[in-house]
Amino acid sequence: MTRLILIRHGETVLGAQDRYAGHSDTPLTPRGRRQIVRLRRTLARLRPVRIYCSDLPRCRETAALLFPGRTVAVTRRLREIDFGRWEGRRRAEIRRTEGEVYRRWLEDPSRGRPPGGESVPELRRRVRRFASDLARRHPRGTVVLVTHGGVIRALTLRDYASWWSTPVPTAGVWTVEWPTA
Repeated sequence: MTRLILIRHGETVLGAQDRYAGHSDTPLTPRGRRQIVRLRRTLARLRPVRIYCSDLPRCRETAALLFPGRTVAVTRRLREIDFGRWEGRRRAEIRRTEGEVYRRWLEDPSRGRPPGGESVPELRRRVRRFASDLARRHPRGTVVLVTHGGVIRALTLRDYASWWSTPVPTAGVWTVEWPTA
């Protein structure tokens, strides 16, 4: 088993405005930076064999604040789900303009997708393949992943039933034991 330490980035500008960020470049807020600096104390004794993070700036900044001076491998495979034309928009606005499509996606995230975006099952496959690759590369090691809420759900939830009801707070930390085979 490989131990994966999953860390969600700090609060972002779009997140604070209740907007979908997905693949959009949205910086950490001052509050988000403070969240991460506080978290650094908690993780100070952690000695991972490797640190990976999403290629999006909010995760790169989070990783740099958490692990100053450490080498961080940056990868697109840890990106948040692509929300397509819902990127940057508020939930209430999407509900008004694309009510039925949005409602179905929220009720059953295993079906449908944001228009022009990625489906939840596609996100889940992408992320779980990456975790399996890491487990083969780092058997019995501890690996840190600095990433996004959707990625964390994809690695921690067994099915889609509680996808949206499972909280994934910013600057949160989860530990997952991932099989090496």
